[in-house]
Order: sequence, then C-alpha cells, then structure tokens
Amino acid sequence: MDSLSPAKIIRSRRRTISLEITKDAVLIVRAPLRAPDTSIAHLIREKQAWIEKKMAEVRSRPVLQKKEFVNGELFQFLGKTYLLEILSGSDAGISLGEKLYVGEHRLPEIRSLLQTWYAQKAKEILPARVAGYSAILDFRPKKIRISDTRRRWASCSTSGTLSFCWRLVLAPPEVIDYVIVHELVHMRQPDHSPRFWEKVRSAMPDYEIRKAWLRENERMLDL
Repeated sequence: MDSLSPAKIIRSRRRTISLEITKDAVLIVRAPLRAPDTSIAHLIREKQAWIEKKMAEVRSRPVLQKKEFVNGELFQFLGKTYLLEILSGSDAGISLGEKLYVGEHRLPEIRSLLQTWYAQKAKEILPARVAGYSAILDFRPKKIRISDTRRRWASCSTSGTLSFCWRLVLAPPEVIDYVIVHELVHMRQPDHSPRFWEKVRSAMPDYEIRKAWLRENERMLDL
C-alpha cells in the first residue's frame, strides 16, 4: 500500500474532511457520508507535504520496548513508574504498592492479567474525573465506557456515550484530564474548529502542554 493511502476512511455526519496521523504513523481520513472519493484523494495530494512531515515526526518519537515481564521491569500507572516484582511460589494476581506485584505462577497469563487490572482501574478512576469536568462544562455524558481501542484514546458518540481506552490510565492525571475535557467539549462541538479549542481552553488554560505530552509519549503507553 502507498504510504499516503489511508489505512481507513471513517464516514459520519460531519461536514468536512479531516486527516489524522495515528501513533503508528498511518493515515486515517474522516469524511462526510457523501464525500466523493475524488475529493478525499485531492485533499491527500494537496496535504502530501504535511502528511509526510507528521509521519516522520511520529516515527521519531520514543517507542516502547517489548515487555519481558521479568523482575525489575518498569511499568507505568498514572504517570508514575513501578518496578515489577515477581512473588516466588505465589498464585497472587496483580497488586500495587511500592512496586507492581504478581505471583510467579501467574506469569503465563500476566499480559492479560495486567490488561484486566488496568481496565478495572480505568473503570474506577475515569468516571469520577469525568464527573468533575462535566460539572465545570455542564456537558454530562449518558454513559461512560472503557474500551480496548488502539487508534484513539477516546471518542464521543452521538448518543452521548464517552468511550475511553484503558491504556489512558498509564498517563499522568493531568493528561487524562485533557482527554476528558477534549471529549466532553465534543459533545457540543463535534469538529476541531477555533470555537472547539476556545471551549477547551476555557476549562483548561494549559491544555496545549498536556496535549503535547500525550502526542510525544503516546507510543509508550502500552504493554
């Protein structure tokens, strides 16, 4: 596939075509339901230099090394780093204290155990943080869902459901809050127009710093 060919074209009731470079350096196109393919292709050609620049930027960012799940390996939670300690002869599941602990006998399933643990933490942490900013913005979602998406940190449905990737709880709280505010504002402002960013800034004046951190470090937030 040509590097400038979109990996996916997502159509919805939006008004404009937008281009997105994911954390894996692939192109995603978001387009109106009836936008012709020729219009999409024209925009991609027009924005070729921008696309190539953004892809190069993404490829230059830190990449997570493959986890080996051994004693002393580093894991992130809420922006802090914890050493993994394997408990000899134990059947214990995942627990967090000064270190991240797991029983030796659970090592064959440790990746799935960690995913489940992080997802549960996301279910515990995110709704309360959403509630706080919902009160500030007066945008209240009908439902909050924790998902396993890889291409997006969060999304907002037309029915009022906010979906968050469980990997988000690896990030610092202030970065989590930026993603929350971003999606809450999308409940009233579906595009990324100047009006959208004005609303984000009104709730979070330093959002650009948080956004930049996520952009630079997002490939590190995984297992």
